Amino acid sequence: MNKLVGLLLLAIASAVPGFAQADANKGQIAGTVYDQRQGSVPNAKITIRNTATGATRDVTTGMEGEFRAVLLDPGTYDVSVNAPGFAPTQLQGVVVSVGSAINLPVTLQVGSTAVTVEVTEALTSVDLPAPTTIISSQAIENLPINGRRFTDFAALTPTVQIDPQRGSISFAGQRGVNGNVMVDGADYNNPFFGGTRGGERSNFVPTIPQTAVQEFQAITTGYAAEYGRSTGGLLNAISKSGGNAVHGEAFYQIRPQETAVENPFIATIRSNPSVTVGETRERLQQFGGGAGGPVKKDKVFWFAAAERQISKVPRQVFFQSLVGVVPTPQTQEAISYYQSLQGPLESTNDATAALGRLDSQMKGGHLSARFNFSDASANNAITTGAPLAVIDTRALNGTGSEKDRTYTGVAQYTAILSPSIANDLRFSGTHEDRPRTSNSAVPNVSNVVGNFGARNFLPTVQDDTRYQINDGLSVIRNTHTMKFGADYSYLTTFQFFGFNQFGSISFATTNLATVLKAMSVAPGQNRFDDPNVQYRLNIGNLLADYHMHQIAFFAQDQWRINPQFQVNYGVRWEGQINPEANTSNTAVTQAIQATTFPLNNKFDPSKLQNNLKQWMPRFGFTYTPFKGSAKTVVRGHAGLFYAATPMLVYGGTTNNFRLPPGDLSLFYAAGAGQPTLYQVFQAAGVDLNKSTLGNLPVLTPDQATKGIAAVTGAAPNPFLQASFTGTANDFENPRAFQAGVGMDQELGHGWVVGAQFNYVNTVHLERNRDYNLPQPALRASDGRYVFVRANRPLPQYGQITLRESSARSMYRGATFSTRYIAGKRIQLGAQYTVAQAYSDDDNERTATCCNYDDPAHFKPEYGYSNLDIRNQFAGYAVYNMPWGLHLSGNVNASGGQPIDALAGADVNGTGSGSSNQRAFQSVGKEFPRNYFRNRGFKTVNLRVLKDFKFHERYTLQLSAEMFNLFNFKNVIIGPAGVNNVNTIWGLGVDASGNPTPARTDANGPTFMRVKLPNGLYDTNNFQLGTPFQSQFGVRFLF
Repeated sequence: MNKLVGLLLLAIASAVPGFAQADANKGQIAGTVYDQRQGSVPNAKITIRNTATGATRDVTTGMEGEFRAVLLDPGTYDVSVNAPGFAPTQLQGVVVSVGSAINLPVTLQVGSTAVTVEVTEALTSVDLPAPTTIISSQAIENLPINGRRFTDFAALTPTVQIDPQRGSISFAGQRGVNGNVMVDGADYNNPFFGGTRGGERSNFVPTIPQTAVQEFQAITTGYAAEYGRSTGGLLNAISKSGGNAVHGEAFYQIRPQETAVENPFIATIRSNPSVTVGETRERLQQFGGGAGGPVKKDKVFWFAAAERQISKVPRQVFFQSLVGVVPTPQTQEAISYYQSLQGPLESTNDATAALGRLDSQMKGGHLSARFNFSDASANNAITTGAPLAVIDTRALNGTGSEKDRTYTGVAQYTAILSPSIANDLRFSGTHEDRPRTSNSAVPNVSNVVGNFGARNFLPTVQDDTRYQINDGLSVIRNTHTMKFGADYSYLTTFQFFGFNQFGSISFATTNLATVLKAMSVAPGQNRFDDPNVQYRLNIGNLLADYHMHQIAFFAQDQWRINPQFQVNYGVRWEGQINPEANTSNTAVTQAIQATTFPLNNKFDPSKLQNNLKQWMPRFGFTYTPFKGSAKTVVRGHAGLFYAATPMLVYGGTTNNFRLPPGDLSLFYAAGAGQPTLYQVFQAAGVDLNKSTLGNLPVLTPDQATKGIAAVTGAAPNPFLQASFTGTANDFENPRAFQAGVGMDQELGHGWVVGAQFNYVNTVHLERNRDYNLPQPALRASDGRYVFVRANRPLPQYGQITLRESSARSMYRGATFSTRYIAGKRIQLGAQYTVAQAYSDDDNERTATCCNYDDPAHFKPEYGYSNLDIRNQFAGYAVYNMPWGLHLSGNVNASGGQPIDALAGADVNGTGSGSSNQRAFQSVGKEFPRNYFRNRGFKTVNLRVLKDFKFHERYTLQLSAEMFNLFNFKNVIIGPAGVNNVNTIWGLGVDASGNPTPARTDANGPTFMRVKLPNGLYDTNNFQLGTPFQSQFGVRFLF
């Protein structure tokens, strides 16, 4: 038999454009069979065989020589082509990736001598019209990624960033909670919080063993009608399965403290001899492995994997704002207490993840079943998604311990009903438990210095469950590949959760002297006897228990009009049946129903509409302008996309207006000339002067409401000054219009370049808004709109915060990419994205009020989004050298995100705090939202690996990895928060219209300050990523 080595174009591997998705967690092989004169060959028999499992699929070419096999498991295939009068031809090494549609133009030779063709990948895709990236198992195994989470690899894909609030993956400038993550085609999102299953812990630990991940697909925009619940992109990971040969690996890797570099802020702390400084470098160990093989050859296969992570993360409590502050008798107590809280703080970040899978091939079908489990635990490491700061302004008694445990089961049956009809049925169930405990049970105190006392949402217990079933029927008719299907999810959640369980004390000012004085007891001076002091206390039973339904139907068609032009079109409908409102507290409900709120008319707590009008038409095309050549491909897409809303958004509607309420807090903010918090406690029979700052009293709800009634003269009311949260009666899920156009050009010799433009316009984004405010009055002296809270429409209550769907965003960006592959020795890839993102609110399901400057005027809020990164660059390289040496690396760089110039005080009287109101440039002119720009980020990671082969089946690998190789400092301003003084400009203009200087402290001006006068870094800032770290590993392959 003669062997002919040829090159066929094949759309696969690490960065290939595609119309996501071809087939959920599967792929397709399609093509056209020609004779030597490029005439079509009908009725040719095609046999497609999986080389690992022996599974085969038979199809026959149509009248135009076309063929297509759908619902193929990702893997390597041999394709045999037989037709009367032609030599049998076998195409070897055809790699099918998740969601790919491989195009194989096959030319048959006349004769009887068999022809074998070795297939290599092509660099352009001719079959699929929108941008996607496939990260292969080779990339997962070989690239140095700082963490063993498959989601970390998403940073190598275009337009992707990590949202700064929750740590979720953001595609094309969209909110992270509005994306979609799947594993094996099944939903892998946390239904309550949004983001990846595993909650915030999934940002720091693996919930699925990396050893078990075969590959994954990241789609920026434009995925097919089969998929939804995202206004941005989609991430789909595929788990490994066993084959006819037993293969596996075991590994151990360690990141020693001794070879790491200290955080750049540590030198600042060491310059203060009164502060004890401990070890601040992480020690991380990860170990585990996986293996798979046959139970019965060509029939039944198994795979299992498990990994363990043990991490110690030393941190430091330090209050930079107090450096250089000279105590006075009026501030001594507060300063001394804060100084006593400073010192080392050790956090842990431990996790176990395990996965098992069985696959059974039977006549006419494939059955697979998977179960995976994760168990994470972190002490002194409570987070809401963003990375923990090594230098923290939250004391040890202000944090706690967090656990997270997930259970996921998936069963899938793929039935091949005929060569042209196939059905894919999938059922999954996921459950997550998330208990979090507090290190203390005393009131939380937060201000410009920092935080101490029980964190305002601890302790809590929360769980949620998703049951999902979906089915898709694929039908091939001539040049049409049609798919019809349905998807249903039942979601439940239970939680014991409440803000301010022990009381929370905050300040409506960032003036340091005012804060320290108000906290201290001195002759003639009482504790918290200042109108800037605000107080919140939970008065509910903290319980919530509700459910939701998500339903979808879709139909789509992939129509190959001719070999050069293909269109993809479809429509999807989604319905969301929301939880029922509970309004058994009739007095509160009726009072709200009867009120016309000046800012937005009416609100009925008993009404919550379902979302049943979510129609999504979608269209895409691919075009190869040069006949017979796929080196130039033009593609485009457009369509509508709806995201799912996290269940948390509906929590207030289910428990705030019932008896007893669930998570409901009263809110007292005195304001100028009104009774202070000290007087409220005194009226409740508690003298704050008799308690230390470390052991402040916890009021009962009855004490708090009686105290407020006594000082304000209001009638006794168990819900006096309670702040309610509900969902607007016309609330809708976010909806995006997406459009894009791109082109890829193969230049030859393994080199391809491409360009892609994406546009995403999103409306109905969630925003929190306090309705219980009067119409503001324009203060002529400074040109600011001012609210008088004493004139609230319902003065007996505090904030009435509604979750509206009134926010919007817009993204437009262009990505330029290139790839180079020189056989098996060298692979290179790089991409650069230039983009703009605008919005008028960026909250990631924020549970509290509010992000705006002025609730009556949203027009000035529209500006640069918090996710506006103008420039992003990512690249990677793999070099397989002689003597079993492998060198690989990746680089990421991005511009800075915007910074809002904050006033640092509740200057307009809304009572929503000091962290969202902007400074004025001059009378009547405030700084535009996100007017300033933060510092950027850059990192280079490197891996060196050496193979030692002991047998053709056994390999030992030793590796050394360097993360942030050049130790870039990556210090940014912020992140935004109550104690982030470096984003506070100051008032700019005071109430009398006089210009005020920018905010200063003992070390000079603070706004956007990176370093102190002594040249050391200001610890009120933050380091993105980590300093230089090295990791050493050993891996045994068999």
